[in-house]
Amino acid sequence: MTIRPILSIAGGGTGGHVMPALALADAARKAWPELKVQFIGAERGLEATLLPEKGEEVLLLSMHSVQGAGLIQKLRVLLWELPRAVWQVRSHWKSEPPHLVVGVGGYASITGILAALASRIPVVLYEQNAVPGMVNRKLARFCKKIMLGFAEAARLLPAEKSIMTGNVVREDIASINWQPHLPPRLLILGGSQGAAFLNNNLPAACRLLKVKGLEFEVTHIAGKDGVEPVTAAYHEASVHANVLGFCNEMPEFYASGDMMVARSGAMTVGEAAICGIPTIFVPLPHAADNHQYYNAKAMAEHNAAIIVEQKTGSVTRLADEIEKMLFNSHRLAEMSRSARAWATVDARAHQLEVISAYLPLSEASA
Repeated sequence: MTIRPILSIAGGGTGGHVMPALALADAARKAWPELKVQFIGAERGLEATLLPEKGEEVLLLSMHSVQGAGLIQKLRVLLWELPRAVWQVRSHWKSEPPHLVVGVGGYASITGILAALASRIPVVLYEQNAVPGMVNRKLARFCKKIMLGFAEAARLLPAEKSIMTGNVVREDIASINWQPHLPPRLLILGGSQGAAFLNNNLPAACRLLKVKGLEFEVTHIAGKDGVEPVTAAYHEASVHANVLGFCNEMPEFYASGDMMVARSGAMTVGEAAICGIPTIFVPLPHAADNHQYYNAKAMAEHNAAIIVEQKTGSVTRLADEIEKMLFNSHRLAEMSRSARAWATVDARAHQLEVISAYLPLSEASA
């Protein structure tokens, strides 16, 4: 009798956890067509809308985060919500338990991991960032392996379990090759929800460049609530800008740019590197454990990006740094080559090799 392998991916909350989970699921299903993938997430997370829209099977749990929460909420989560959620997951698995659980981080991840440990199901952790999240740090010793998106994360995790795989980037994005444009185009990316700091300051920075007589174009992903005010700001600055609330065509977005200004979530850094996009990273200052700064630092140390911290990122500073890059074709080309050299191009193969050890795959597909 042929056993159908089942992979459960637990976690989410933000795009930084959900998109890597989807990328891993897509890569695994492409490699092993017989594989069934299930997701475990939180009702309050991005996964609650995104995964059903994509036709994915997802068990959504009523959970709250304890990070930054008050004592009452922490007690409620630990004494009531978490045990109830673990019971719910194990009940869901009664008829068809998975062979492997992969925890991708976020507060919903811990439920799937605890349910797997209680059910004696192997657990593999997937840490996307240069600084491991709290859940992965706490549960690392109970898992089989830990897949690292950044080699820098290994210093805070068990060395014997940690494997540098890199973060899986969508194939259509990974196929993009940087090239210069006339006039040069500046890309601005604050993440799927936009970034208020970039929305508020980049139009003014571009205005300073325009006053100098410099010719360029802008594509700015501002988040759905940022489109109208950011469009108005560019119009006032006399800068030609295409302002988007959200971009469904990220390969075209990356291919159209000469350089980018962006937050430094793990996937943004990985995509910028593999596409060879020279980037000014403005890390989100209140990201957990300042992980966005360390994500950016990993790429910047290879001369493929620079970091402008938000506390020192004045309009004038941003304009100066953009000018030094956007209108220096030699520097852009050098940074692009450095980015591609640093990027992990075979993350997909590395991750599939790790998880294949815990799935009952047929000889033909293994």
